[in-house]
Amino acid sequence: MGLVNLLVPFLATWFGIHVFLFLLQRFLNRPNLPVGPGSGPEYELLPTVSGSSGGQSGLGTTSKPGSSSSGLLVKPFQVRFSTTGLNSFFFRLGNSPKLGRFWRVWYNLGVLFGLLAMIVGWTLLAFAAFQLVSAAVVSLISLWPLGSSESRNNQDAPLTLNRFRKRDVVDTAPATSPPGGTGDSEMVLIPMIPGVTLPLSHLPYYLIALLVSGVIHEAGHAIAAAREKVQVSSTGIFLYILYPGAFVDISSRALAIMSPIQQLRVVCAGVWHNFVLFSAAGIFLSSGAFQFSLQMVGWKQMNNGVSVVSVAQSSPLYSHLKVGSVVKQVNDIALLGKPLDVWESLLLPPLSGPESSSQEKESGFCIPHNLLFKMPQDCCLFSPKMPFGHSSNASISCFTPYDPSGAESTPQENDGEKVLPHNGQCIPSSIIILSDPAPVRCTPSSPSCPGDSACYRPFSPYRTGSVVRIYYQLPSWMMVNSSEISNDASPIPQEQAVLYQGDPKDIWETVEVTSMAARWSFLPLWFPEAVLHTIQYTMSFSLALSILNIVPARHLDGHHTIKAFAALVFSVIQSYKSTRSLRESLSECLLDNGSVLTAASSGLATTTFPKGSKAVKGIVISTTVLLGGVMVGSLLQMVATTFFRK
Repeated sequence: MGLVNLLVPFLATWFGIHVFLFLLQRFLNRPNLPVGPGSGPEYELLPTVSGSSGGQSGLGTTSKPGSSSSGLLVKPFQVRFSTTGLNSFFFRLGNSPKLGRFWRVWYNLGVLFGLLAMIVGWTLLAFAAFQLVSAAVVSLISLWPLGSSESRNNQDAPLTLNRFRKRDVVDTAPATSPPGGTGDSEMVLIPMIPGVTLPLSHLPYYLIALLVSGVIHEAGHAIAAAREKVQVSSTGIFLYILYPGAFVDISSRALAIMSPIQQLRVVCAGVWHNFVLFSAAGIFLSSGAFQFSLQMVGWKQMNNGVSVVSVAQSSPLYSHLKVGSVVKQVNDIALLGKPLDVWESLLLPPLSGPESSSQEKESGFCIPHNLLFKMPQDCCLFSPKMPFGHSSNASISCFTPYDPSGAESTPQENDGEKVLPHNGQCIPSSIIILSDPAPVRCTPSSPSCPGDSACYRPFSPYRTGSVVRIYYQLPSWMMVNSSEISNDASPIPQEQAVLYQGDPKDIWETVEVTSMAARWSFLPLWFPEAVLHTIQYTMSFSLALSILNIVPARHLDGHHTIKAFAALVFSVIQSYKSTRSLRESLSECLLDNGSVLTAASSGLATTTFPKGSKAVKGIVISTTVLLGGVMVGSLLQMVATTFFRK
């Protein structure tokens, strides 16, 4: 996918947003929509407590009980809406007498999780940095010395541009790797970029999941702040470039005068809510509740095929596989049990080993003798630049004699590049595979064919030139519609097959399928997959926020957490010292007429918490540099493995 294909939808979307808001202003006869409280020009890009980021309005803005105000800030590639209408809701929820004890236990658990997640997040960053440095060192060593003949040969080899491809959302979460052995599987953190590491068709799910994760995160801050009697100035949502999120404007002055444990409850509430959201979504998917909910409203789970949701118009299968068709079998493998897993395993290359594979282990076809030795044999001459063979006739494919023992056909090699299999035959594949709905097959248990035929099977030394047979079934409601508009009296066969020659991975990229089937034709087939993708993206983003947003780096929740935790530790130490000094003074209290006790009490009353220390500042600065280096390094590694793979 080119850069233009990425920029055009992005610019068109933002152009539409700005045109809509412009027309809205004109329709309301208001040249400038109000800029509400907390909607200053600067704010945190990651959802976090924004004390100083909300401008002056966040420090002293209050609203009358029962009243609310809202505002909209519009800038190039930036839209932000804020309101005070939810302030009373958060105050009532956080101070509900029935939920008082629950909130106390709930946010104390949030503090424990926040401290644990900070350790895990920092360890993850350190490991990611180590992996990046190791990969860079290995790359430099492989290029040294530059004057060797091997290096010159490698430099002379042309660089090929690796195609963007669809990736599973589950495998794009931090500390995981996408399938397919793409070379970025060694990356600890994988940037999630629409059109690069995830398909543009998933952009709506991506935006909804980010917004839901941000709203749940900020709701945690707002409820915890209301419980600690800290007023929320405003709440809102924003869209910045391709990053949607939410924010809560809390007075930084009120947050600063709170005790350290109160600060920790408020600051850690966001990542705690994200972790709870991740856990709840995981339980919802793994427990079967998701499938049960879909079944209750009209969908059913299939265990013997996958239903076609959409086919890209650029795919040769677009005119054959109709939306709603049920794919039952790929080659000789039936899609049974977990059909989506079988579908993926048949079309994607293995995680280990070379991507180009030899002949699949499948049964052969009984080909009549009158079809043999009729065509030129150039379709069986392969090379890396011509993986489909050298024949200009696209209707014929290469077949080789079937070996019932399962041994691979030994090809003849010419100059180390061209591949010519022994006894290869160029045969019209559509006549053999598609003309007869039940062709005569030869199997390992029955390898012989009738006397007027011989056992052959399709052959290709490269995955990019594989012959893939897709057997599918039209749904009953589609059969009724087809028979009504057809002038031919002969019925349309329900069981059909299509032959595809090319890289099986392209089928997986261009054909979207689901294991859920609709009971009625008016139900949208895309709905189950859309909901599933949204939940999976929400899990990924929630887990990322709960781990990475709590690391002690600037502009993240971890920055406030490390300072509050340091103040808590300092206060505990000071309290212990004061208490010990107080106990020691009791023995002298009677002798000194209470003067020592008075001095100790005065010293305890004037004990203050440090606003910051060199150790805390050092941790924050070093973690910020580490986080920035890992983000830039991961992006560069992804670009290198995606664009400059040999």
